[in-house]
Amino acid sequence: MRASTIEPESVTQRVDELLAEVDEVRQSVGDTFDLAALSRQAELLDQAHDVLTGALDEVDRR
Repeated sequence: MRASTIEPESVTQRVDELLAEVDEVRQSVGDTFDLAALSRQAELLDQAHDVLTGALDEVDRR
Protein backbone atom coordinates (compact mmCIF):
# COMPACT_ATOMS: atom_id res chain seq x y z
CA MET A 1 0.00 0.00 0.00
CA ARG A 2 1.44 3.36 -0.98
CA ALA A 3 1.03 6.63 0.85
CA SER A 4 -1.24 9.25 -0.65
CA THR A 5 0.49 12.19 -2.29
CA ILE A 6 -2.49 14.45 -1.65
CA GLU A 7 -2.17 16.88 1.21
CA PRO A 8 -5.66 17.71 2.56
CA GLU A 9 -4.53 21.19 3.56
CA SER A 10 -3.40 22.01 0.02
CA VAL A 11 -6.69 20.77 -1.44
CA THR A 12 -8.67 22.82 1.06
CA GLN A 13 -6.53 25.88 0.45
CA ARG A 14 -6.89 25.69 -3.34
CA VAL A 15 -10.65 25.17 -3.20
CA ASP A 16 -10.98 28.06 -0.73
CA GLU A 17 -8.98 30.29 -3.10
CA LEU A 18 -11.18 29.37 -6.04
CA LEU A 19 -14.38 29.93 -4.07
CA ALA A 20 -13.07 33.29 -2.88
CA GLU A 21 -12.52 34.25 -6.52
CA VAL A 22 -16.10 33.20 -7.32
CA ASP A 23 -17.32 35.47 -4.54
CA GLU A 24 -15.12 38.35 -5.74
CA VAL A 25 -16.61 38.06 -9.22
CA ARG A 26 -20.12 38.05 -7.76
CA GLN A 27 -19.40 41.10 -5.63
CA SER A 28 -17.83 42.97 -8.54
CA VAL A 29 -21.01 42.85 -10.62
CA GLY A 30 -23.43 43.43 -7.77
CA ASP A 31 -27.07 42.85 -8.65
CA THR A 32 -26.56 43.18 -12.39
CA PHE A 33 -26.66 40.20 -14.73
CA ASP A 34 -23.28 39.82 -16.40
CA LEU A 35 -22.84 36.87 -18.71
CA ALA A 36 -19.04 37.19 -18.73
CA ALA A 37 -18.96 37.17 -14.92
CA LEU A 38 -21.27 34.16 -14.84
CA SER A 39 -18.99 32.37 -17.29
CA ARG A 40 -15.95 33.16 -15.13
CA GLN A 41 -17.72 31.86 -12.04
CA ALA A 42 -18.58 28.65 -13.87
CA GLU A 43 -14.92 28.22 -14.89
CA LEU A 44 -13.76 28.73 -11.31
CA LEU A 45 -16.33 26.29 -9.94
CA ASP A 46 -15.28 23.75 -12.57
CA GLN A 47 -11.67 24.14 -11.44
CA ALA A 48 -12.70 23.62 -7.80
CA HIS A 49 -14.60 20.51 -8.86
CA ASP A 50 -11.51 19.22 -10.68
CA VAL A 51 -9.35 19.77 -7.59
CA LEU A 52 -11.80 17.87 -5.39
CA THR A 53 -12.32 15.08 -7.92
CA GLY A 54 -8.58 14.67 -8.34
CA ALA A 55 -8.11 14.44 -4.59
CA LEU A 56 -10.87 11.85 -4.28
CA ASP A 57 -9.43 9.81 -7.15
CA GLU A 58 -6.02 9.83 -5.47
CA VAL A 59 -7.46 8.72 -2.13
CA ASP A 60 -9.54 6.02 -3.84
CA ARG A 61 -6.39 4.48 -5.36
CA ARG A 62 -4.93 3.68 -1.95
